[in-house]
Amino acid sequence: MRTALIAGIAALTVVLIFIIQNAHTVDISFLGAHLRLSLAVALLLAAVAGALMMAAAGTARITQLRRIMRRSRRQPMPGSQSV
Repeated sequence: MRTALIAGIAALTVVLIFIIQNAHTVDISFLGAHLRLSLAVALLLAAVAGALMMAAAGTARITQLRRIMRRSRRQPMPGSQSV
């Protein structure tokens, strides 16, 4: 538990240093939207968006596998005999 807390604090420190060192602004265009953001904020937003998309894909796959497992439990296995 304490190790996870220390690792989390270290990760947040690294992210904070990254934001401070990359404070200059950049122009961003995406699907007709034009923004002017800090480079660090733009990269962090992109990383968060990527993580959310991967979490959604993983959740969909886990749900699909659970549904398959539930169906297979209800149906008898081929070749098995009922008593």
